[in-house]
Amino acid sequence: MSDDLQQVDSAAIIVRALTAPMSIDKDNRTVDVIWTTGKRAKNYVPGIGAITEELDLSAASVRMARLSSGNAPVFDSHRNGGARDQIGRVVSAKLESKRGIATLQFSSAPDVEPLWHRVMDGTIRSVSVGYTVRKYMPVNEGSETIHRAVDWEPLEISLAPIPVDDGAIMRAIDDGASQFVATETADFAVDDAPALAERKVPMSITAAPAASQEQTMTENVTPAAPGSDAVVVDIQAERASAVNAERARIAAVDGVLANASRLLPEAVRAELRAQAINDGMMPEAVRAMAFDRLAAMTQAGATVPTQTAHVGRSGDDPAALIDAMGTALAVQSMPAMARNLKDDRWREFAALKPSDMMMELLAARGEHVSPRQRGQFVERAFHTSSDFPMLLENAGNKMLEAGFVAAAPSYRQFFGQRSFNDFKAHTFLTAGDFPAPQELGEGGEIKGGTISEKRERITPKTYARSVGVTRQMLVNDDLGAFSDFGAMIGRRIADYENFLAYSMVETATGNGPTLLEGSAAVFTTGRGNKASSGATISETTLDAGYAGIQNATSLDGIKLNLQPRYLLTGTAYRGAALRYTTRISADSGANVGLYSDLIPISDANITGNRWYMFADPAAAPIYVYGYVNGQTAPQIRVHQYVPGTDGIKVEVVHDFAVGAIGFRGGWFNPGA
Repeated sequence: MSDDLQQVDSAAIIVRALTAPMSIDKDNRTVDVIWTTGKRAKNYVPGIGAITEELDLSAASVRMARLSSGNAPVFDSHRNGGARDQIGRVVSAKLESKRGIATLQFSSAPDVEPLWHRVMDGTIRSVSVGYTVRKYMPVNEGSETIHRAVDWEPLEISLAPIPVDDGAIMRAIDDGASQFVATETADFAVDDAPALAERKVPMSITAAPAASQEQTMTENVTPAAPGSDAVVVDIQAERASAVNAERARIAAVDGVLANASRLLPEAVRAELRAQAINDGMMPEAVRAMAFDRLAAMTQAGATVPTQTAHVGRSGDDPAALIDAMGTALAVQSMPAMARNLKDDRWREFAALKPSDMMMELLAARGEHVSPRQRGQFVERAFHTSSDFPMLLENAGNKMLEAGFVAAAPSYRQFFGQRSFNDFKAHTFLTAGDFPAPQELGEGGEIKGGTISEKRERITPKTYARSVGVTRQMLVNDDLGAFSDFGAMIGRRIADYENFLAYSMVETATGNGPTLLEGSAAVFTTGRGNKASSGATISETTLDAGYAGIQNATSLDGIKLNLQPRYLLTGTAYRGAALRYTTRISADSGANVGLYSDLIPISDANITGNRWYMFADPAAAPIYVYGYVNGQTAPQIRVHQYVPGTDGIKVEVVHDFAVGAIGFRGGWFNPGA
């Protein structure tokens, strides 16, 4: 049974992730979820340490007003740094059959669409509840102590990829209470600890508040019938628990008065302590009383000690510190970044180790830290209340974006860029699709033209990988693996984009993928954009390419007169391409510089002797690429402590699309 009651800092936000199949109302953009079953999980609570936590789901233990108000937020992975982090709201929430049930409604904003589609297609199957705990009831079970949360409040529900409570689910349409099995039982906790000695606690869950339940208890205990939900409480154990709770209350009062030792004289603190013990006051009330006494002394002209506040340039805003520290970590891995940075606040942290940065962040949040406590706050860095994941995410995204921008893969020169609003298939007009205008006589009728009914469709995809950052890495102040990941992943993803793009070009031995228009590959002799036989680059073959591109026609037979812009080869023909396209003054032959209006592109992804010519993609795109919702670079996401592991999960996610939308404006020669 319970040993004592432990008050906790209710400002600490705790999260639990849950997973299972889902049911969806697409019209109303809602999904039903089970956001908790109270399942036991490992957690970390400031002031207590690492615990095994169990959420009591009795109505008296859960403060449901905020979550059931209809306005509680739905977040993406508990991010709540700005208004855009809210992706929906909790329409309704309740406790039913020892589990928490809610209906989530998603926003129709464009930046929420990718998440909503992942929920609909089953990619995202987990939810996580963010909550605060005001009071725990420790319960001894053999050699293990279970901390049962008996006064807690759910605040929000998030989409999250890492499940903790596998009994809480996005509900299936045929979901029923019979699918749920709970092992925990209800319990009670009140501030008036001695009253526990007289309790005989009925275990059935009701909606009545704790006070009314107290009034229903009787002096006599009736043994529970086998298989019933009733539990008989051991009075002696409850008395021992009450004594321990009173001791904990007095210790907490002493802690409050110790913190006031610099502001209140010893005699005043002794007086407040005696009053608090005699009147059964809780620490919060003692803190308020001490503040009132200090205010009264100040108004009476008494001298009280003062402290000097030291504030940094940013006002020690943790968010600003995280941004500056993230930049410092990024510069440590990629020194060249420093040349392009306009704000030099990061230099203040340039020489700090990661663990030193964590100490700075804790101090900025008003927590006392000491180098002697390094092991303790390193442990905390891997749990839910830490700034460490946000610091890694900030640094990682800066490194990733810098590497990604610098890579500049070659495919982007002759691919057109398009916008993708979501993960649905997108269709695009191509060169020659819109019909030519016709002369309109006075009072004449505007005639309709033809647009290809076989519009090409491209669907974005998500590409992702992850690495781990272990607690040992932070203890050793060595984030080498993460730094390498952040610094290299930008170039790595740019290279992968290049690979995907050229894989599209190289489809069907260089002819490209099959288009809906004409039901043929991008390049065929029938379309007039492919050489009848392979040949090397020469004046003759280049002229044939010019003719093929310029003679392309629209659907209604109008010459498009497109101009070649790029000459694409593999490594085999790089020299030949340069020889015909470079403008030089040497008198070395009639071929020199004749095609200097072409820009040569050489890429190792082009196989053998194949070569291509492309018009400017702004005029006639054949291949296109794009990103979802304007997010033009990959994103690093850092997920906090994963139960059962000793590290943090770092993911890189990239939403990217590539495809073919036409055949006009290009020429292909298989080479020889």
